[in-house]
Amino acid sequence: MISVIIPAYNAERFLKNTVDSVLKQTYSDFEILLVNDGSTDGTKEICEKLAAQHPRIRFFDKENTGVSATRNVALRNMKGEYVFFLDSDDVIPEYAFEILMGEMKKSACDAVFGYHAYGYGDRLMPRIPRVKSGEYTYEDFRGIFLDDGTLTGILFGSACGVLYRTSVIRENSIFFHEKVLSNEDGLFNFMFLRAASKIRVLDSPYVYVYNQWKSNKNRPLTKDIRLVNAEVYIERWMEEEGIREEFEAQLLTRKVMIAFLNSIRVGDSRTNLREAREFLKQEFTDSQVQLGLRHMDYEHMSKYKKLICGLMRHRLYVLFYFVIRYIYPVAGKVIKR
Repeated sequence: MISVIIPAYNAERFLKNTVDSVLKQTYSDFEILLVNDGSTDGTKEICEKLAAQHPRIRFFDKENTGVSATRNVALRNMKGEYVFFLDSDDVIPEYAFEILMGEMKKSACDAVFGYHAYGYGDRLMPRIPRVKSGEYTYEDFRGIFLDDGTLTGILFGSACGVLYRTSVIRENSIFFHEKVLSNEDGLFNFMFLRAASKIRVLDSPYVYVYNQWKSNKNRPLTKDIRLVNAEVYIERWMEEEGIREEFEAQLLTRKVMIAFLNSIRVGDSRTNLREAREFLKQEFTDSQVQLGLRHMDYEHMSKYKKLICGLMRHRLYVLFYFVIRYIYPVAGKVIKR
């Protein structure tokens, strides 16, 4: 049986479609664990109604403590031999479980990492695979898992769309770090991969759809404190595990990634050119960021990311501002992700 974990917070607009996509699966041996994370809209009532209508749905209600703690509630209560995470505003195609389970049984691996697509209303945009289909071990990825130097981030940055073997999670006490509010999925996958004997990766067909919703425009221009705190926590955790030195190079190039993610906030923030320039100056002049920029893997980087790194390295604040605020919103519609 597959335990499908769906954490839900203020998801009344999407939750029924998400659950329906699971109920329509051609592979039918599953349970759904709906966990309401202290929602303030009608999410709880929708969960209760769905659980009353479908015996395979189990409902849990808790105060608002974040997605990691919410998923952990379900992890402690799941009954399945396998577990699958699904966010409450995304969907999966009806063949998803059949494909994932087929690959799991065929390869006898500990997890199958599925292929994703992005959903823009009625339009789907396939995601360019970072890893080709095949079987892999922790050793295959340890040198690039945290950051591969191409401004792309953690290699397996999402826990969604993956079929995990439950026994690996239980035997190694693998849970989501509840104090980490960003990159918590990547840290979970890092711990799982270290404990797994082998995993299988699929680069087609897609088994998960990330629905893309418009971001909140005109937010104040500030750093994403979740990313900053996550970085501190990950480094501290690695020190406790005795692996900090091994990942020093990846932590360095990851500084560039964090600076980039903070810097692109000038694109949809309530700010002017002068304020944006001062903000970008703080990010680009950081000594660790500049050092990381010298160690990026430019050979395997896209032209767009080479441009971005070049602007950061040469501290071209104004040009970066115009590229992110005015050019990328148009070019982003045709740039493959």
